[in-house]
Amino acid sequence: MSIMGIGIDYSNICKDYNTSYLDRDNTDPDTKKCMKKVMTWTKEFVSELLEKFEYKLYNLSSTTPVKVDDIASKRFLFYSLEKEITLQSYVIDKEYVEYKSLVAWEAENKNSLLIRNDEDGGSIYFYVDKNPEVREWIEEKLKDFSLDEVVFEAK
Repeated sequence: MSIMGIGIDYSNICKDYNTSYLDRDNTDPDTKKCMKKVMTWTKEFVSELLEKFEYKLYNLSSTTPVKVDDIASKRFLFYSLEKEITLQSYVIDKEYVEYKSLVAWEAENKNSLLIRNDEDGGSIYFYVDKNPEVREWIEEKLKDFSLDEVVFEAK
C-alpha cells in the first residue's frame, strides 16, 4: 500500500503567539487565542471531512466512536511542558474495523484515513492512500497552506 501523510503545521492557521511553540498550559492571552483558533479550525475541518465522505472517527482498536471534540482538543493538539504529549492515532472510516496496531492498519487498511498528533505538538497529520478522492479533497481544501508530505511510520 502507498500511504502518505499530509502534515499541517499550525503556523498555517495562526502565527500570533509569544512562545516558541503552543504550550497547552500557557496562559498568555495571544497564545491562548491562537490555540483556540487552531482548535476551531481543526473541529471545522474534521467535521467537514466526516460529513463529505460519510465517515466516523474511531480509536484504533476500540469500537467506541470518537467525538470531533476529542481531536480538536488541547490534549490532542498541543504539547505541555509539564505533562508532555501523548501520541495518539484515530481511524477515520465509514464503519469500525479493529486494528491491533499501526502496522496492522497500514497492512489491512482499505479506504480509511489515520489522523495523528505530533510529538512536538506543532502539527497534525492525515495519512491516506496516495491517490484517493479523499486525498485530493484534502489537498484542494488546504491549497493555501504549506503542507508537508510525510512518510507513514508505524510507531
